Amino acid sequence: MNTYSNTIDDERFNTVPNDRWIDANEIRLGQFLVVANVTTAYVINKWELIAAQCCIFALMVISPKMTDIYKCIYHGFIKPLGLLKPDMRIDNIEAYRFANMIGIVVSGTASCLLYSGYETIGWSIVWVMISLGSLAVLGWCAGCFVYYMLQKMGIKGFFRHAQIGHVFPGVRAPRP
Repeated sequence: MNTYSNTIDDERFNTVPNDRWIDANEIRLGQFLVVANVTTAYVINKWELIAAQCCIFALMVISPKMTDIYKCIYHGFIKPLGLLKPDMRIDNIEAYRFANMIGIVVSGTASCLLYSGYETIGWSIVWVMISLGSLAVLGWCAGCFVYYMLQKMGIKGFFRHAQIGHVFPGVRAPRP
């Protein structure tokens, strides 16, 4: 039985496994904070913030329940203060975790380039992160898109979950 059934008055959703319910506002806040962090890094010209973001992405992938700093901010401050209310949706958290894996590679590459003195290409990669992160906040996740395209190509294992809802791949799952 679904523990979120008291928030949705529709019997069809009582059979959805608990691990398929996600709080879209929790994910959206994380996406917003990534954009804020890398934009701040560009504005104050500190590649170390990009490297820190790479470490945050890595922790989110390795142990998402324990070390996701953005999830801690959401559950520890934002949600208790009533600044954001839960937006429960049926979705695949694996797509977002895959997007974080791509974030490790991209932010790691940018921070290495910036550290090595290749500022033009390094900051250009940061601007790609800012652009795609902003699109994610608005509802379309590029990393999720890649996840669902790999799934449609028939790659199994981690990529076994198909897109939920009849939406364009990478678009935030619709509300039930």
